[in-house]
Amino acid sequence: MDDRKMIKEIQNGRKEYLNLLAEKYYDDIYHFCCYQTGNPDFSYDLAQETFLRFIRYVDNYRYKNLKGYLLTIARNVCFDYFTGEAASHRHLTFSPLEESAPEDPAVRCADSSGIQDDLLGAVIREERSRQLVQALMKLPDIQREVIVLHSLYGLKHREIAQITGTSPSTVKSRMKQGMEKLKRTLRKEDFYG
Repeated sequence: MDDRKMIKEIQNGRKEYLNLLAEKYYDDIYHFCCYQTGNPDFSYDLAQETFLRFIRYVDNYRYKNLKGYLLTIARNVCFDYFTGEAASHRHLTFSPLEESAPEDPAVRCADSSGIQDDLLGAVIREERSRQLVQALMKLPDIQREVIVLHSLYGLKHREIAQITGTSPSTVKSRMKQGMEKLKRTLRKEDFYG
């Protein structure tokens, strides 16, 4: 069943479809919150708050792109997180590899023959992924946000503009500036070496 049909069912009182929607989009929302806040623990709460807000206003939902709508809510929830009174007490630590990366078969099967090459490859991939996340977290929020929405979620510039409340040209500008900073940071860290 597609999103539109599930929303209609929910609006007609069949709340069990809320679970299906939450299951379908939870990982996307959680990871978006991680990239916005830099904190996996807080991101669980923020993802949950995103869905609670959606549930609260589901009867008024008229948006065409549910994933984009949920990302908009998540963006607002993350904004509230940073502007809340507890914002000064938060410490940003982020390691998505521990939280979200699928277990590498090479690591699981460490006693197999020829695994040293596979294990070395996995270690290198993990280190590069860690460097990329650290470099992303150094970007200004507005640049990191558009890069994450475009690169990780595959959203188009106009969709990102809708979510962020800006124009497509602003999104393109933020994307270009952010990517240039990201490349410079990764070169300094010898990411390409």
